[in-house]
Amino acid sequence: MKKNVLISVYDKSDLDSLAKFLLNKKYTIYSTGGTSKYLQSINVPHKEISEYTKQKEILNGRVKTLHPKIFGGLLGTNSTSHKNELKKEKIIEFDLLIVNLYPFRRTIDETKDKLKIIEMIDIGGHSLIRAAIKNYEKTVPIIDPNDYQNFIKKFPIKKIQKKSFAIKALHHVTKYDLDILNWFEGKSSSEYHLRYGENPQQKAVALIDEKKFTQLSGDKKLSYNNLLDIDASIRISYECKTKNNICTIVKHNNPCGASLNKSQSKSYLRALAGDPLSAYGGVISFNKKLTKQTAKLLIRNFYEVVTAPDFEEEALKLLKTKKNLRVLKVKKGIKKKEERTFFAGTLIQDVNSKISSVEPINGINRLNKEKISFFISVLKNIKSNAIALFNSNSLISQSGGQTSRVDALQNCINKLREQKNTKINKTLFLFSDAFFPFTDSLSIIRGQKHKINIYAPMGSKNDSKVYDYVKKYKLNFFKLTDRHFRH
Repeated sequence: MKKNVLISVYDKSDLDSLAKFLLNKKYTIYSTGGTSKYLQSINVPHKEISEYTKQKEILNGRVKTLHPKIFGGLLGTNSTSHKNELKKEKIIEFDLLIVNLYPFRRTIDETKDKLKIIEMIDIGGHSLIRAAIKNYEKTVPIIDPNDYQNFIKKFPIKKIQKKSFAIKALHHVTKYDLDILNWFEGKSSSEYHLRYGENPQQKAVALIDEKKFTQLSGDKKLSYNNLLDIDASIRISYECKTKNNICTIVKHNNPCGASLNKSQSKSYLRALAGDPLSAYGGVISFNKKLTKQTAKLLIRNFYEVVTAPDFEEEALKLLKTKKNLRVLKVKKGIKKKEERTFFAGTLIQDVNSKISSVEPINGINRLNKEKISFFISVLKNIKSNAIALFNSNSLISQSGGQTSRVDALQNCINKLREQKNTKINKTLFLFSDAFFPFTDSLSIIRGQKHKINIYAPMGSKNDSKVYDYVKKYKLNFFKLTDRHFRH
């Protein structure tokens, strides 16, 4: 049975073999100006698209395929009504679309000439691909010359292969759009790719900068929630500048374990001790190359993902024995902007990279700058209202996401009391992401058996009352120079 193919390509690699194969399979070839000239030069019979539409190219080639006779042929289904309408309008049906786009990415890498760059924004080809994607079970889109031989070998292609070609085409045009958007916004030219995953009840898609990490092991794909948890864990592990080892464990986008130690294995064990129940099935991150010794300890528990800037060869072998454990080599560096959608658009803000300092209100500060920096990195990645309790170098309890700071404090203390297998120091360090607006929280802290040093911002209209309370009951209280709300 006769079939029709529309070919409109900028990159003509391997087009000769594909075109000759299609002729052999009884396809009638339709093509646009530049492609038509190429096919003519290699003696491939075809029909020029403007002869079919009776509409010549206009605006120096800016408009050549945007025509109902073309898009009707791409979008028409096998329904009786569509068939009848196409026949009435004398529109042919396209079974295959071979298209690739103007090289926008290459152009902006090679020139700063705005007019040349603008001319490389593909309109017609992009629209053709979108139409074929919508109708992929009938009109198959192929956008990569590297796929021509695969198409030839598997011909006639099955439904699942048609979908595969459509997905690849969608990746291609989405990345193309992102390159254009980045150029218009003056952003860097990072290579982004689409990754699909699933939330428990939802489909999800992520634009991924593949230069940032490499998945070294693990059969499962990264999910939407995995990526958010990884983001939170590496923020803490990579933000604090230290020669020591940091281990961070994140569950449901909140840190449930974090520790700073000279020994990597000790930093892991102490991070785990902070909340071993919550750590199960979490994401775990390290700030230094993962050692064999740490890997031996790590594989005793179940984690979704482990990340580090690098891995010892023997450590990687051990981790690979856990098939469901995703192992990621993540490049160091923290993003500068973050964004999220809301009902009326998109919110964009600078990432919270504030380096807070401490001013004594009462008592002697026992923490050095390194530990303050690390503890604050943990604190600002807990959902507001956030309260975090630390011993000398590790997170031992935290509570976030409460509408009341008193509730957050009480939850944090209750979780601490439940830790039966963890040795708790007599002196603890409590960090709050915002000020205490009343003395009720201070009263709860004062009533604990542990000596708790308080680190919190100020700025409430009741600061004078807080100050008087601290002085009266000789609480160790230190003012943080910044508030660190996270929503």
